[in-house]
Amino acid sequence: MLEKLKFNKIKEKGFTLIEAFVAISVLTIGVVGSFGVLPTMIKNQAINTDAFLASQIANEGLELVRNLRDKNWLLEQDWKTGLAVICSSGCEIDYNDASLTASQNRFLKLDSNNFYNYESGQNSKFKRKVIIQEITVQGVAGVLNVKVEVFWNGKGSPFAAEGNFYDWR
Repeated sequence: MLEKLKFNKIKEKGFTLIEAFVAISVLTIGVVGSFGVLPTMIKNQAINTDAFLASQIANEGLELVRNLRDKNWLLEQDWKTGLAVICSSGCEIDYNDASLTASQNRFLKLDSNNFYNYESGQNSKFKRKVIIQEITVQGVAGVLNVKVEVFWNGKGSPFAAEGNFYDWR
């Protein structure tokens, strides 16, 4: 009887070959599965980076138009001066420009200071178009609807940001 108890204790101390094989198989499946997802994660990261940059470029376009509106107020001009007439079919503007110009469907360039513009630097993959239309919102006439579209070759294109500008002065 004593020998039988010793034999059972010895048997319980280690893993069997089958248990070790199952553990290694589960671990291998987990590692291989992780590597299988990696290319998809890298591709999605590139798409998300492009979409994020496009959103910032579009928001910059809205800010540039807002700055033109504010400049008109400071110069005591009509707040819509230079905004609504030429931009119903699309305009271009960057931080170097004092006014909107008709869209030439050009790529934005990335300069040495990492600013997007049309004058200097390396061509980027992005194009920006600003569309301004005069609309009526809840009975208020003369509201400017500003839509900025950013285009690039890739998934997620185009990205658009939109806002309504009012004469609140």
